[in-house]
Amino acid sequence: MKKIIVVLTSLWVFQAYSQSLSVEQYQVSGLDKLQIKHADIVPYIEQFKSYPEMEVSQLGQSSQGRAIYQVKVGQGKTRVLMWSQMHGDEPTATGAVLDLVNMIHQRPEWRQRWENKITLYMVPMINPDGAELAQRYNIQDIDINRDALRLQSPEGRILMALGQSIKPDFGFNLHDQNAYYAAGNSGNTATISLLAPAFNVAKDVNQSRRHAMQLIGVLKDVGDQLIPGHMGRYNDTFSPRAFGDNFSKMGISTILIESGAYPDDPNRQVARKVNLAMLYAAINSIADQSYQQQTTDPYLSIPFNNGGAFKDVIVNNLTVTTHSQEYLLDVGIRLNRSATAGRVDEVGDLSTFQAFTHIEATGWQYQSCETYKLSADAPLKLTNARYMQLLKQGYCLFSGPRDSVSNQSDYPLVFSAASQADKPFRGMPSALRMVKQQRAQVLLNNVLVQID
Repeated sequence: MKKIIVVLTSLWVFQAYSQSLSVEQYQVSGLDKLQIKHADIVPYIEQFKSYPEMEVSQLGQSSQGRAIYQVKVGQGKTRVLMWSQMHGDEPTATGAVLDLVNMIHQRPEWRQRWENKITLYMVPMINPDGAELAQRYNIQDIDINRDALRLQSPEGRILMALGQSIKPDFGFNLHDQNAYYAAGNSGNTATISLLAPAFNVAKDVNQSRRHAMQLIGVLKDVGDQLIPGHMGRYNDTFSPRAFGDNFSKMGISTILIESGAYPDDPNRQVARKVNLAMLYAAINSIADQSYQQQTTDPYLSIPFNNGGAFKDVIVNNLTVTTHSQEYLLDVGIRLNRSATAGRVDEVGDLSTFQAFTHIEATGWQYQSCETYKLSADAPLKLTNARYMQLLKQGYCLFSGPRDSVSNQSDYPLVFSAASQADKPFRGMPSALRMVKQQRAQVLLNNVLVQID
């Protein structure tokens, strides 16, 4: 991945301390992965306790007893709250928040410019139980971000109590979004999406919401430099159960930052870096109040997210013959985030969609896969050669006990209870066998295997 250098040059925003910022040097190690768990952040929390400029405290604990921490810096009148991983499977900003803490410690000259103006509160993981299971919900199966009214989750009660006690002027609600959003009609993934959430159904704009829109204009400047064409804006329909909307209703200038996909970046490290750059710019702009010189026009110019604009894989122009009929299909596949499993989610004309992987299948004929039945009594060791042998025999699906197969090959396993039908269909496993004259190829998730 190319190194990203953040050059903040907006004169009226950074006139006191405009400079080049290499965000990589502040990244804490060990967090470049799909899922960040509570155990991953605890060593850093313990380390932060030794920093004299920081106050680290435990706000409470999750349903399963995991500590929820807060890191506090500064003693200024303006209060800024940031929280991440409210959804346990949305870890990108957790890394960025820890990077920000690391930056604050490593750059005392920067901190000293704002610590008498701002008090910064950071909660790097509000849903540690969900993080442990890599799931959106907490252990009660409650979506914490839909619990701002009833407050039946301990994690929701902790966040609401924090908001009510410190009464922040600004709140940064840090999430991940799915990979399939596009930035408007650009055909680009929405790597970062932004929103100043509404505080009522009418979507009125009061002073606190205007301030959020103005500050997002500053963040847009950063995104335009780092990921031009890869920013989207969420629909601002009022969500009465959500924390962002309720904090906005409480008079908090709330900014939603959603981290999304970027090409060839499965662990979303580009979004992590942009998050850090945006949070850095936000602190600077809040400290000198330069965001107030922005209009709301930059915010309103951010294109809306185009939901479902991407597929993980699209196979174009595949020939299908069934019931004496021959026709062409595009086949769209959606994978889980680790690309270890997937399903066909649409067939037909997919010419209006983008894909992370396009496979041109003109002239190739669909052929159903056979299913290899695994047995605990006969463990299977899959080397490249053995897997290729099975593929030649028409097997590209597996069923039975998964622990009876040891996959030492370069190819993923696709499991199914039965063989495929004579045509691709929605919901079928993400394995496609294609033949052309004497050749064959098999798509396994997002890996295309040429059969020798």
